[in-house]
Amino acid sequence: MSDVPVTYGARLADLAAERGEATAVHFLAADGHEEAIGWRALDRRVHRTARALAAKGVSEGDVVAFGLPNTPAHLVVALAIWRLGATTMVLDPSLDEATADALCRRIGARLRLHQAEGRGDLAVATLEDLAARQSDAPLEDRVSKPGKIVMSGGSTGLPKLMADERPFVRVPGKSWGRVAPALGFRSDQVQLVCGAMSHNAPLTWAQNGLFEGNTLVLMEKFDAKRALAAIDRFAVGFAMLVPTMMVRMLAELPESGARLDSLHALYHTAAPCPVWLKRAWIERLGPERIFEMYGSGENTGQTVISGPEWLMREGSVGRGFETEIRIRDETGRLLGPGKIGEIFMRPDDLGSRSRYIGPNAPEPRTDADGFQSIGDTGRLDQDGYLYLAGRRDDVINTGGVKVNPERVETELMRHSEILDAVVFGAEDREWGQSVVALVRTKPGSSLSADDLRAYCAEGLTRPEVPKHVEIVDGLPRDGFGKIRRRALQADYAASAAKARS
Repeated sequence: MSDVPVTYGARLADLAAERGEATAVHFLAADGHEEAIGWRALDRRVHRTARALAAKGVSEGDVVAFGLPNTPAHLVVALAIWRLGATTMVLDPSLDEATADALCRRIGARLRLHQAEGRGDLAVATLEDLAARQSDAPLEDRVSKPGKIVMSGGSTGLPKLMADERPFVRVPGKSWGRVAPALGFRSDQVQLVCGAMSHNAPLTWAQNGLFEGNTLVLMEKFDAKRALAAIDRFAVGFAMLVPTMMVRMLAELPESGARLDSLHALYHTAAPCPVWLKRAWIERLGPERIFEMYGSGENTGQTVISGPEWLMREGSVGRGFETEIRIRDETGRLLGPGKIGEIFMRPDDLGSRSRYIGPNAPEPRTDADGFQSIGDTGRLDQDGYLYLAGRRDDVINTGGVKVNPERVETELMRHSEILDAVVFGAEDREWGQSVVALVRTKPGSSLSADDLRAYCAEGLTRPEVPKHVEIVDGLPRDGFGKIRRRALQADYAASAAKARS
């Protein structure tokens, strides 16, 4: 295999020529129907869609935003944009129109696509109708620069926009450098895609999978039972999950009958994984098949840890992978092993970092030696293994004691009748802040708020036990398992203020 970098479009064309109608994508729609798409058919759809986008005025250097669910159209649209030498900006399909419009204006997007008629500039069905009338003859191969605009944050306003502005090309067999093999990722494997591609990590791994000749099993909507069945049915080798998915799959595993023999890599990311949950999956699959990475859309740096390493250092997210790590206190002073502070990282390849873009783009928190922080806190042990301690801005100060909300959530999620939980601080006249927990229980559960407070008291310190617990019907996690904690916190505060008035 050549070491010459190529575009995603050129790579797809090569695979289409080699593999013809062999399946590139197995699509599992939310309504139960399925579709198999061959490599040649996928390449032709990308050519036609690129021509349709060009007919709508998209050209090299333009930004195209799109808010689409996990369907083949999402894969095709991204590849078509890159084939034109343009830039993708993926949006959550549920994002409100005002926010989506503001983001597109901020970056000067040429076009915004949406699944629904009347939203954005163009519905994907209209684009597909236009594409059906286009030629599928190959287009000139153009290089996007940047390939993607990625979003971060957004808890206190519009999300920040970031981009790695290097030419968007990869080397076959090395689509994400040395980190991908360290996480169990291989070429020519079957790969489960069940996280929403409206987020950067699922989009990146799905497109890298196609680039490396992988057959994708694409789920329109995550369902734990269906995901377990799909792993066995399609002999999935690689799956990227987040802890909330792992919780739900673990609960369904005994009755599913799933063997998971084909799965050589369960890679998890995006949020801290509770020790009990990771231990349960290691017991089921064996440590050699479990991998974890900690990083960010900013590409500030990354850590990697394998299952065997984790067993020797439970709770760690690993050592810096091609990355140096420092811990600093609130004054900027460097901290030694065992001391919790703000995490600063510096990758070996500084050119891999993304930078914030757009009007009034913020400057990242960077020290004099080029180490950057995204606001997470943690500690290093004597051997350089990192242990996370939550977001700097999420820490709850209750009666002068600092409480990590993720630690409280982890304890709540250990309960067999709890499906989901989120914890945050609320203004409290006596304590400064009080610990609040919103909890989703299993259907039919008789758990009360008092029951849950008593349960927490068994495993948490007194300041960590939530003073207020609400049992709710659901929590608004996004398609990649993340929740906007501070948005929920603001909603809770508004409701409390209204109740007092």
